[in-house]
Amino acid sequence: MANLPSNPRFFGKEYIAALEQHYPEFVEGLRRQTVDRKLHIGFVERWINNLDTVGAEGPDRYQRIADRPWSSAKSAWGSSGGGPNLRHAGAYGSYKGLIQLKPAIDLVLYSNLIWELEPQTILEFGSLQGGSGLWFADQLEISCGRGQVHSFELCYKCISERASHPRLNFHEANLNDLGTLDHDLLQRLPHPWLVVDDAHANLSNLIPFIAGFMKPGDYYVIEDVLANMTSAGISAIVRIVSNLGFMVDTRYTDAFGLNVTCSPNGWLVKQ
Repeated sequence: MANLPSNPRFFGKEYIAALEQHYPEFVEGLRRQTVDRKLHIGFVERWINNLDTVGAEGPDRYQRIADRPWSSAKSAWGSSGGGPNLRHAGAYGSYKGLIQLKPAIDLVLYSNLIWELEPQTILEFGSLQGGSGLWFADQLEISCGRGQVHSFELCYKCISERASHPRLNFHEANLNDLGTLDHDLLQRLPHPWLVVDDAHANLSNLIPFIAGFMKPGDYYVIEDVLANMTSAGISAIVRIVSNLGFMVDTRYTDAFGLNVTCSPNGWLVKQ
């Protein structure tokens, strides 16, 4: 996937241009050094001095998973000031009253990716009560005004009736038996896809199977498990992902610091 000089879905440069046009007193000469104190933003001076990077693709945005470190600037499973870690913090919240385990950081990342990708299809493996599927459906409605979420769950009868949305569809499936997935459905679902794997089941077979239906530019996010696997398990996933032509998108793995996400090295885009 080519690194573009700017992303048409991000508009940071418009703010800088508006500052220069309407408030030149903030950005001319030595005033640049004080603009952050005036506007209380903290990034304006950096943006002005590095205008080409505002909303742009970094030169190393897409990286081979085999080349990526597995360390993290802050582990999602580490303690946070003596309180819950990032992963467990999600259990304290909900979405419209339904269990929704994704922590705030990952919700921000998903929201940005949905805005950028404009997926026509979101596949979710692991529905739980339906809270995250409902959140994804609302995000599609807000950001895109189109698209469908298809969420697959073994304990299908535990999905709440409250998880209802015209863009949300639940399916009963056992991911250890790929025959329980509707192959015809997968064949006809429109692209681009965002695949969210929160089931942690049969990854060595599920990832290649789903990848067979994916197209370049589709995303597959592997949640939770990669940082907690054995070295042998990680090596196996790295080999599978590499052979299938996926790259790590560092815009999402590293937005809050190296691998500060519940999906370290797991925000994958198909090439």
